[in-house]
Formats: sequence, C-alpha cells, structure tokens
Amino acid sequence: MPGQQILIIEESPRERMAFSEILESLGCEVEIALDGTEAQSAIARNDFEMILADFNTPHFSPIRFIQQVKSKSPSTELLFVSARPQVEDAVAAMKEGAVDFMVKPLAPEQLKLCATRIFSRKKNVTQARKSPARKKKPVAIITRDPGMGRLLNLAERVADSSASVLIQGESGTGKELFARYIHEKSNRKNMPFVAVNCAALPEALLESELFGHEKGAFTGALARKLGKFELANNGTVFLDEITEMQFHLQAKLLRVLQEKTVDRVGGMEPVSVDVRVVATTNRDVKESISKGEFREDLYYRLNTIPLTVPPLRDRLEDLPLLCKFFIEKYSILDARDVKGMTRDAFGVLCRQPFAGNIRELENIIHRAVLLADKGMIEPRDLLLEEDESLGDAREKSPGFPYSLEPSPLKEMEEKMIFHTLDKTEGNRTHAAKILGISVRTLRNKLNEYKKTSAA
Repeated sequence: MPGQQILIIEESPRERMAFSEILESLGCEVEIALDGTEAQSAIARNDFEMILADFNTPHFSPIRFIQQVKSKSPSTELLFVSARPQVEDAVAAMKEGAVDFMVKPLAPEQLKLCATRIFSRKKNVTQARKSPARKKKPVAIITRDPGMGRLLNLAERVADSSASVLIQGESGTGKELFARYIHEKSNRKNMPFVAVNCAALPEALLESELFGHEKGAFTGALARKLGKFELANNGTVFLDEITEMQFHLQAKLLRVLQEKTVDRVGGMEPVSVDVRVVATTNRDVKESISKGEFREDLYYRLNTIPLTVPPLRDRLEDLPLLCKFFIEKYSILDARDVKGMTRDAFGVLCRQPFAGNIRELENIIHRAVLLADKGMIEPRDLLLEEDESLGDAREKSPGFPYSLEPSPLKEMEEKMIFHTLDKTEGNRTHAAKILGISVRTLRNKLNEYKKTSAA
C-alpha cells in the first residue's frame, strides 16, 4: 500500500484534510483537486491508483469523468461520496465502473477499510496476472432442481456425439453455460470452443466471420482470413441467437452442416471442417418459421438434440443456492466481507419476477455485495422497488431465514412451499403464483415430499 497515488476531489477544506490524513496514514501519496477543472488537469498529468471524489463537486460531471478516467487508465478505482446521495446516482456511477458510493459523513475507519479492500484486490489481480496460467476451472451449473438435473443428464449423454444441439430459453437463463458444459463433457473438450453472436454482427461481416474470405474478395480484404468454422476445426462452434441470422446465410450454414465443408467468400474450392454446432435462441423458432424468417430445414438440422432451459421463476428452489454462489463470488472478486443476506432481503428477492432470469439475479447480488456495509445484505442494498414496501414483502414472502449453509436448503424449500400453501388455504394455483413456479413444478415437489415421508 505505501506509495499508492491517490487523487482526492473535494471542495470542503475540513473533509479534504480529513480524507488526506486517513489515506496518508496508510502510506499513500495524496494529490488534491478542489473542483472538476482541477480534477481534469490532475488526470491528464498522472494515472492514479484510486480517486476519491465528492459526487456533488462544482464544475464536475461524475459519469463523464469516470468514462475519461477508465479510457485512459482502466485499472484506476473510483470511490464516490455524497452528503445528498441519490439511488439513481449510485447505480449510474457503479454501472460505469465506480467501485463504491458512500454516504457522508465518512467515519475514518470506514474509509480506511474501503481503501484497504481496494488495494488488496488490486494486489491480488496483479499477482494473478504474474503467476503461471492455471488450468481452466470446469463449467459448473448450480442447481438442485430435478428438471434441471434431468437436463444436465441429457446434455452429458449426448456430449460425445457429433449431433447438433439447439438450446432454447429466455434471455439470462444460462444457455451459453449449457453450450460450454456440453463442450467440456465431450471428446472435443481439448479443442477450440469458438463463439459467434449472430445478433451482434451486420450481414456482410457475419458471413466473413463465419466462413472466412480470400484476399481481394471485397474492398478491404487485404489478406486471407479463416472463418470461425475453420478456427474451430475438431472443436465446437457456438452460434448464439441463431434466429437473428440473415435468411441467405442460413442456406450457407445448412450446407456446412450437411456437407461438412465451408466456402470462403471469394474462394474457389470448399474447405473440409469437422465441427460440432451448438446453437441458441430466446425466440419461438416455429413462430419465426411461420413468418418466413427462419428456414424450416435448418431448424430440423440444428434441432437434432433439443434442450430447453427453464426460467428462474420455474426453479425458484435454486434461489438460495444461487444467492450463496454469487455472494461468495463477488465477495472474493471485490474483496468484500459479506457473509450472506437477511431474511427480509431474501423475502424481497423471492417476490421479484426475474424477467432477466439468472443474469438479472447475478447483477442484483453483485450490486448488493458492493453496497452492503454490515456483513449481511439488507433490503436497501438490493436497490429494488420492493424495498419501499418491505412490510408487504415480509408478510407475503416465504417465511424462513436464509442461510449460507447448503445442508438445510431442501428443508428450507419444503418449509417455504408448505408455508405458502397454508397462507393460500391449500390453493395450489395461487401458491405456485406466489412462489413464482409452475403448478406442475409444485405438484412434483409435493409428490417428492410424500415419497420421502413414506420412506
């Protein structure tokens, strides 16, 4: 920590002095800026390890300032403070890359702890980059849901085949994770896994990206370029959002699947490839076919092995397990000492619709880990609208405490379900709606509990 370069942007003389003394006591070298103009001059002269700034500093645009700092020095950490904090300001700043947003007045120990965490994390990242490359950790799909278990079992059983796989499901359910899981379980696991986002590339570029091009094939083609299929030879090509692919490219893709060859743009001869194709979509493929937007023959070629990943609302029993995983992940990544979440916070989470599925949950937990300052995530740390009606959430959310211990999860799940059934006087349809799961899932769970008690 000694020698760390810190910039403090603060108008108040008293707070400038207090912040400086605290950081200098940690061995940091401190530079002061009184307003936005001086801050601009400072970052033009120097790259800082950390910047501590009052969000309401005169002549200062915090969001634009973050963007400027990050474009010049991506490793610089920005910590904001404010005597008049607004939730939207905190969210906007952290979305742009700020590490924290704290409320004035700032206790000396609070600033010390925050700075220590930041420098500790930066040190760990630096050491990890210098250390020899470690073996990549295997893909782990976290679930205790029986339906997800059957899906994983099917994925493992077909992994070694060369059959194409079509993974369907809503955005944020983890379709790419399933694709990587299949690759890692296959006999192609030591060969390339090449991903292509079909929705992110324009038509002309996507064709070249997928199939490659020869020198002089079009203006700007100064050299031969191998496409993703050639780069993935003997491995797996992952085609994300396949239904966004242009219609005429679908015909070329169909030929690749049928003939096991690719035709480079401007090429004279086909090139043989051996790849396994895994495609995903969040759209209704049959509806796209009926609208003339997707080829039916390509659908049947891709859909040799169909997998449909359920939304989070249909596997709500995985919520405690996923919360635990993300809390631990971001506590380590962001050097935070967060042990779990309170019952009230978990109750608020249980009532979220999770339109963005697991991706949305991960973002909520990441944000909450950054905002939690008492070792446990409180409802206010979630920054969700339901925080304002916490009393209602307490009354209607599943009535059990959230624990980080994995052993009682099944018991917690059972208590949650029977508690909700009690509240709805045995109405399964109403209970399933409150729990955010399907009636079928609820029925399967109840049958499972009957078998357990009978045994």
